[in-house]
Amino acid sequence: MHHLFTVHALVHDAADRFGEATAVTDGPRSSSFTGLRDAALATAAVLESKGITRGDRVGICLEKSMDQVVAILAVLLADAVIVPILPGLKHDNIAHIAADSGMRAAVVDGTRANELRDAAPSLPLLLASDICVSPTSAPPGAATVPRRAIGHDLAGIIYSSGSTGRPKGIMITHRNLWDGARVTARYLGTRQDDRIGCVLSLNFDYGLNQLWQALLTGARLCLHQLMFPADLFSFLAAEQITVLPVMPVIVTRMFDARLLRRWPEYDLSAVRCISSSGGAVSNRMIENLTRAFPAARVFLMYGLTEAFRSTYLPPEQLARRQGSIGRAIPDVEILVLDHAGREVQPGEPGELVHRGGCVAKGYWNAPGETARRFRSLPQFPGETVVFSGDIVTRDEEGYLYFVGRRDSMIKTSGFRVSPTEVEDIAVRFPGIDLCVAVGLPNVEIGEDIVLVYAAARPVAEADFRRFLKDELPGHMVPRFLLHQTSLPTTGNEGKVDRRSVRDALLEQSPGDGPSEEPQ
Repeated sequence: MHHLFTVHALVHDAADRFGEATAVTDGPRSSSFTGLRDAALATAAVLESKGITRGDRVGICLEKSMDQVVAILAVLLADAVIVPILPGLKHDNIAHIAADSGMRAAVVDGTRANELRDAAPSLPLLLASDICVSPTSAPPGAATVPRRAIGHDLAGIIYSSGSTGRPKGIMITHRNLWDGARVTARYLGTRQDDRIGCVLSLNFDYGLNQLWQALLTGARLCLHQLMFPADLFSFLAAEQITVLPVMPVIVTRMFDARLLRRWPEYDLSAVRCISSSGGAVSNRMIENLTRAFPAARVFLMYGLTEAFRSTYLPPEQLARRQGSIGRAIPDVEILVLDHAGREVQPGEPGELVHRGGCVAKGYWNAPGETARRFRSLPQFPGETVVFSGDIVTRDEEGYLYFVGRRDSMIKTSGFRVSPTEVEDIAVRFPGIDLCVAVGLPNVEIGEDIVLVYAAARPVAEADFRRFLKDELPGHMVPRFLLHQTSLPTTGNEGKVDRRSVRDALLEQSPGDGPSEEPQ
């Protein structure tokens, strides 16, 4: 028996309902729903033979591939917990995630093995090439693996930067994943004859949701590693993609004039649905999307990993509600509350608070932070809601508009970046006495990271940039550097006044601004 709201049920029900229909394609490789189930079960049995048991955390650090899909499903079918590790992460963050999560093992490919060995020397590494059973060679039938998980059990820990300090692990349940697939498939209208273009990373909730939707609806998941726009458009046409989930940073790359020398001439009329999340979408992005995909309906979405998806803006509202993040998704209620926990009036700013089935269990090993963000409200006794930290307004018809972050998080290219993580690395460079990282608005990617540093004299900028690129993941490398002899501090605490620094940058004229990294 497979409990209703688990990944086990998704995998087995998909095999029973859709059988030999194609589930996943990865270039020339493909797998049916039956083959995917058998490969995941066989790989789960291998994991069990390696000592992986119920509740064990297993890191997965793989490039997007059929092996990654099989590994993700296998860990979950073994009743263990996936801990995605973004391949671009550096030594310190890998070490933190491995230690904080208490990983029992990690599944890696050959290109990442040495880096993980260096970051976590005592962590057992399992090469995907050794343990992942190919769907084309998986033995038919069910391998002997435990199947005790229920919907309330932990399925994944997804690490996301907090407002201060190291990334926090967000605890996602099987039921969270199931509900996310059900609700998203409903409002997007995902169906069995769809082909989902998977250009997103499978290391985060948005990208992983494409896999859960495919298993739930019988749609085909077509994997693609985005490198150059021409390759992407060729892939979309060749695979006859119908559903294309993107992020603003991907849209920017798709239509980057330096990479896309001429407008795509492929027949892209099969694309009927485009969804975007992870930041604001500009009018120019929407114009490019609607021009390239004339038959597509564009859904703009807003979410937070702590509750997966909160709102969406229906395509028919795009022109009328410019700048809106929409209204609550099905089976979710969005509250906009003031400091006293009271619902604000239309047009008044307040914090977005999410209630519904996708609410995560909290932060791993962080009870204090969990208590601050995951709370109860008197009007919903016995229930946990999520305080997002995002300030929004609501109009008379209930449509929401993003105002800003309550904390100092920087949201860039779909990532939430903790300023202190950038600063902790930057101050290691010789000559840097003090620094502060802030975000400045850039509609193309959300925000640009600006690093303002205090030093007696400017440091060698080329060397400083090289150091930052070596020590930080690509999405955390500041685009702008600015030298000052001192930084403003708060009167009472003597800490760097982050808001004052940012406000001063916003007031500067373009000619006075920080130096930009050469393109």
